[in-house]
Amino acid sequence: MPTAQHHEQPLWSVILTGDDHHTISPALHTQWLNNKKPTPYCTFVGTRSMLQHTWDRADQLSHPNSKITVVGKSHLHEACTQLGGRVPGIIITEPRHQGMVVSLFLALTYLQVKAPQSMVVAYPADHFVYPEDLFLQTVQRTIWATEDCADHIFILEAAGTNYQPSGCSVTLDQQLGWVHGTPIYGVQPPHYDLLDEEEHPLAQVHYLSNTSVLIAKSDVFWNLGWQYHPHMMEIFDELQDAIGTSYERTVLDKTFHSLKFWDTSLLALLQLTPNLAIVELEHIRWSHWGDPRHILEDVTGIGKKPTFPVEYEKIYKEESFTNNPSPTGGLTTSQKGV
Repeated sequence: MPTAQHHEQPLWSVILTGDDHHTISPALHTQWLNNKKPTPYCTFVGTRSMLQHTWDRADQLSHPNSKITVVGKSHLHEACTQLGGRVPGIIITEPRHQGMVVSLFLALTYLQVKAPQSMVVAYPADHFVYPEDLFLQTVQRTIWATEDCADHIFILEAAGTNYQPSGCSVTLDQQLGWVHGTPIYGVQPPHYDLLDEEEHPLAQVHYLSNTSVLIAKSDVFWNLGWQYHPHMMEIFDELQDAIGTSYERTVLDKTFHSLKFWDTSLLALLQLTPNLAIVELEHIRWSHWGDPRHILEDVTGIGKKPTFPVEYEKIYKEESFTNNPSPTGGLTTSQKGV
């Protein structure tokens, strides 16, 4: 299992918990888990919530003190309760969720004050990953790749599945090279016209699903924000000046009053930069748990017992699989022959 290592630059983890909405329906949360917590705070298998799994993964690569968790104001108590003896790092509360772009740059604003010359790994707190040791090995290799390719933003992607919400997949471009035994790929621009397989039977378009796990140097992220969202960055600049002062909370509330909900998805923002690179997760089961079927498939697929009652599992599985056949799931494998 990977452990925290020395890096040329300090390594920080950023954990993004998202908004107050559930990945799956609130009704199923109530039925399965007997609570109405957003998905990151729920325990679907074992004894740890998805947020706790994310913290524990991050702490194996970066020092436990070197992490920032962005949580909704209404869920701060729940997040603190779930620490369970873990080193908290920095926990930032959003007065209200304004999109993942805002959440990421809010964390980076605090990092600019705390450790401006850092390597950053950003993790969403509501994704399923198995096995964790292979996932962490891939993250570690990507960190090394980022140290060699200092001007790039790396994003981990999973082989095309039906587990990802529409509009959140990317099309692989040509291979850029190898770093520490890991193949690195470019990304087709977002306006790329998909080839019709009937008209182009030899075309091999390789799609990958966005895991939203990002690795880059903090100043690369920061410069991206200034290049494409200068108004947002001006607002965060004001917050940066207030961090550590007695009026920090007041300025933070004012900041979110000034910020609009950013319609731009995090992936869409990243695709604006020519220096976006892809590392594929191989032999790793990954899922954005946006459908109860996927939760059932993944939990049972790794031989684990879900925390929700068996009768709900059986009833939902029968109804769901009858009305909506399961997509092909399982371990991601490379389809490029590299």
